[in-house]
Parts: sequence; structure tokens; C-alpha cells
Amino acid sequence: MIDMKNVFNQIETNMNDLVDKQVCWSACATPEQMENARNGKLELYLGISKRVPPEWIKDISGKDVLCLAGAGGLQAPLLAVAGVNVTVIDISEKMLDKDRYMAYEYGLNISIEHGNMNDLSRFPDDSFDYVINPASLFYVPDVITVFKECYRVLRKGGSFILAAPNPIAYVCDFVNDDNGGYYKAVNRMPYISSEHPEQSDWVEFGHSMQDYIGGQIASGFVISGYLEHQCEDITDLPFMTKADKL
Repeated sequence: MIDMKNVFNQIETNMNDLVDKQVCWSACATPEQMENARNGKLELYLGISKRVPPEWIKDISGKDVLCLAGAGGLQAPLLAVAGVNVTVIDISEKMLDKDRYMAYEYGLNISIEHGNMNDLSRFPDDSFDYVINPASLFYVPDVITVFKECYRVLRKGGSFILAAPNPIAYVCDFVNDDNGGYYKAVNRMPYISSEHPEQSDWVEFGHSMQDYIGGQIASGFVISGYLEHQCEDITDLPFMTKADKL
């Protein structure tokens, strides 16, 4: 039995440590990105190299949007400067501090909430037009819990946009050899970092495509968009989905 309180406390510690190390994905939006968004040229990235397709968010200005586990001074400020009513919730206070900084610097009204993406009970039913989730679902053991909450807080006609890693990233490990190394399928899904002693105190959960796609459908969503991006690392094949509440 996983003690989820300890798990989420450890995840917050891990995230705060990574912010202190200035990892690339914790960088705030640049002045150029902010100016483009202000001028109607919003480009939104969710932790993978491909941007959110413009047609997925073409009518987002003026809407109520929840950035789910989306702190870091990137998505929320870009959305806010583009005219969106933004709420951001994240488990890491240091990531949220980046949004606080951007809100102050640019005079933005961003509702900032410290919390866990598994528990959206602070938000009433039908609160948002969009829920946008940068790659982060590998920090929760059960994605369906998250999907059901997202469905609940979305209004009818609303959309849930997420980014996530392909399961192959967890199935394969890299093996060094004299020819430069290769990837070998060694892990079964689901992947749980605590079952791998070399992961130390790192917490991560690998989910199947059945979890990601089937889980959204089982929660009531209709999948209306899908894309993926092959990175240089052949096991790095992240994807995005757009799911609608009809």
C-alpha cells in the first residue's frame, strides 16, 4: 500500500530541488513570448518540443482556464497576457513562486493555488472552459482519478489538453556496450520508481496508453485531437491529446 501523503511530500521536495538547480523546464516565459501572446500570437508548450496546435486553443481568450500542475512561470503568464482568466495549481511552491514573479512583473491577475492535481475539491463543478496539463501525470499513481476531477470541473463544451511521455520511455533501459550502447525492453508496465532501488528517493509512475487514452474515455471525455513528437532519443516519444466534455 502506497502512503500517498509521503509520496506527494517527496514529489514536492524533488520539484523544489530541481527548481533550485534551474532545470530547463522551470524557465519562465521570455519577454518575446509574452509580447507575442499579448499581440495575439500565443504559442503554448506543455513540456514537449511541439507546441499546442493553434486550432486547439483558437477561442481561448476570455475563457476560464485551469493550469493543472502547470506552475513555473510559463503557461499561466502566457495565457493571462493573452486575455485568459487563469488559475494555476501546483504541488511545488518554488514553481508557483515563478508565476507570482511573472504576475508581479507584468501586472497580471493569476489565481495561484498550492495543491495536488489529484484533489481539485476546492473548485466547484463546471468551473472552467479549459484544463491544460503540462507533462506531469507521471507523478500520480492513478491517472483516472485526475481525469474524473478534470471532467467534473470542466463546463459542458470544455476541453482538457494534456502532454505525457509514451510508455516506451519506461519499458526500455539504456545498455552500454563497446558499440555505443542500445535500448533494451526490460520493464513491464505500470512502472513504479520505488520498485527500482537505483531511483533512490525519486518518485515517478509510468502509465500505459490504455491508462491515458482509455482513462479519459472512461471518465466521459471524447478524444478530439492527438499528436506526438519523436525526439532524438528514440524512446522519447511524448504526445498530446485534446479531450472534450460534450
